[in-house]
Amino acid sequence: MGRLLALILALVLGVVVARTGERTPAPRPASAPATTFSAERAMADVRVIGAAPHVIGTAANAQVRDHLMTRMAAMGLDPDVRADRSISIGKARDRVGVTGARVENLVGVLPGRDRTRPALVLMSHYDSVPGSPGAADDAAGVSASLEIVRAIQAQGVPARDVIVLITDGEESGLLGAKAFFQRDPLAKRVGLVMNMETRGGGGR
Repeated sequence: MGRLLALILALVLGVVVARTGERTPAPRPASAPATTFSAERAMADVRVIGAAPHVIGTAANAQVRDHLMTRMAAMGLDPDVRADRSISIGKARDRVGVTGARVENLVGVLPGRDRTRPALVLMSHYDSVPGSPGAADDAAGVSASLEIVRAIQAQGVPARDVIVLITDGEESGLLGAKAFFQRDPLAKRVGLVMNMETRGGGGR
């Protein structure tokens, strides 16, 4: 009887520990210390970016682009709009699909102490699918990137460059990401990419 009780207690304790470990931290308010990430501060950008659908090539997407350029410039990231043309070829069973578009990636750099070291890239995308304001996919990732950089700045100069890469045309076949990593000279400086994206409805 004692062993059974010990087993039951161990199982209950294991479930409690597992559930606690999976729980996300409570969102921090805008009054949180400047050196920490605040979900409430990040939500200000989500509300602007996710106000309406903004598909690649539309006036609404251009408005989001302009908002982000203003935000990045105010943070001292010296942002650029990297325009390019990109094509994506996808295969599904016995069919091949081709998409292509002119993309406008947004790139800003927070300089680090050692500019020769491989850079950290905080990556997200600003376009949405038709019919969706894209608040989760991917205004949340974009706003998280900006809030992370703000918190890093509050801590001082980082050890290496932090590149903020906000791609365009992600929903049309990763067009902006392909343009950046295939042709942008800055891609050669990348050491690590943190891609903040909404989890899909399938797969792992």
